[in-house]
Amino acid sequence: MDIAFNRISKHYAYKTVLDNITMQFAGGKVHALLGENGAGKSTAAAILSGALSPDSGTLYIDGKSVVFRNERDAAGAGIIWIQQRPVLAGSITIWENIILGNEYGRNRKKIGIKELTEKAEALRTELYPHLNFKARTENVGGDERFYTALIAALLRNPAVLILDEPSAMLDWDQRRALYSSIRTLAQTGINIIVITHSMQEAQLYTDTVTILRKGSVASYYADSHSFNPETNTAHQNRPQTVKTVQMDSKSSMYIEFSHITVRPAERPALFDTGFTAYAGTTTVIQGLPESGLSTLENVITGMESAPVKGSFMINIGNNAKTIKMESKKYTPSFLRVTSGLNTAIVPSDRTFRASNPQLTIEQLLTALYTGKNPSAFADMLIKQADVSISKTEKAAALSGGMLQRLILARELDRNPKLIIVCEPLQGLDTEAIKKICTLFTQLTTDKKIVIVLTAAGFPEQYGTLFYKLDAGKITGGYQ
Repeated sequence: MDIAFNRISKHYAYKTVLDNITMQFAGGKVHALLGENGAGKSTAAAILSGALSPDSGTLYIDGKSVVFRNERDAAGAGIIWIQQRPVLAGSITIWENIILGNEYGRNRKKIGIKELTEKAEALRTELYPHLNFKARTENVGGDERFYTALIAALLRNPAVLILDEPSAMLDWDQRRALYSSIRTLAQTGINIIVITHSMQEAQLYTDTVTILRKGSVASYYADSHSFNPETNTAHQNRPQTVKTVQMDSKSSMYIEFSHITVRPAERPALFDTGFTAYAGTTTVIQGLPESGLSTLENVITGMESAPVKGSFMINIGNNAKTIKMESKKYTPSFLRVTSGLNTAIVPSDRTFRASNPQLTIEQLLTALYTGKNPSAFADMLIKQADVSISKTEKAAALSGGMLQRLILARELDRNPKLIIVCEPLQGLDTEAIKKICTLFTQLTTDKKIVIVLTAAGFPEQYGTLFYKLDAGKITGGYQ
């Protein structure tokens, strides 16, 4: 089945998501759809799968124009979209999720349970033999959830299969196996469209590459081998050049995460990875959310609910202390209190994780305060953060920049040795960015360990070590 988008657009009140795009996907091939967050990849998939209707333009299947009123229409035509976070019922088993909705074929003919079972067993053997059909879906990892959705989709004999970041939950061996299976499926005539942020995977495992940027088709490669990830600028958050930093690890304070592995149910996984951050440095880790950035944030701030493997070490001079992540002792309380690091934590979700809109400013600022005069303490931090607001007002009245300054003031008042800040430049103007970067410079001058997690990038002149997070692995930085 051949697919073509002809001058398709999708607009919202304040944004054009797709702007007059034209692109083709031939049947029997594997196609990569690349682009930054917000480029329009998922919107294109939603239109093709019937979840959204275009505002203008025409969708063609095998040269004939089609209009899908909903996802059922598209599924009836053989088009199935497996989203990055598959919609599964957590309270039932994997097997029950697989057969749910598959009792009838595309021609609405009822399929017997014996036939369904035989087909599902064959698909499991081919794709993921370790998948436990009897397990409750709420208790399994992201890789198992993905294969549950894939097997359920393949039972419907799709003509077009849209895979949204299919490898985000998989390690490299699993990725290679998945793409081998995808290639086999394409050889049977299925049109497979892979939405991905991984340029390397696009080059290695697909036939064509289409790059979207800001809702438009920026580039198209009829042969993926002519696509060069090293020179392509589809992704603007490429890591900055790693600086060479000389340090004496015997005398410097540093922390180290080693062999970190975690597979959350609905977020990208991390695979046997880690990094080191030294006193007197700003360590920047850059990556897309699809690469596992939110999972990494949860792990290093002690807020990850999924089982984590690996270790964490604190070294001060020659005194090293290591804890196993499996022990579940690595928590926010450990970081803030028992580790001796007095860790400051500024999460990416400042509205609900670092605060709450219904708290007063005083309550927000005194959450960690143990003194006897919280009112005066709140006044002091408001003045220090240079925010014009009363301590009796609600946090809901704060802008994003004001909230961040107050949270930073609260966290840094504890004289932390370790500062973890996620997306520190998000929503800030040029002057505010300069101020916060200058603050980080001062913290490193004071021999603090500063860790910055960001998808949006960070000015090279204000960072010391730069790491890249990609496909659940951290690379670069100080060696």
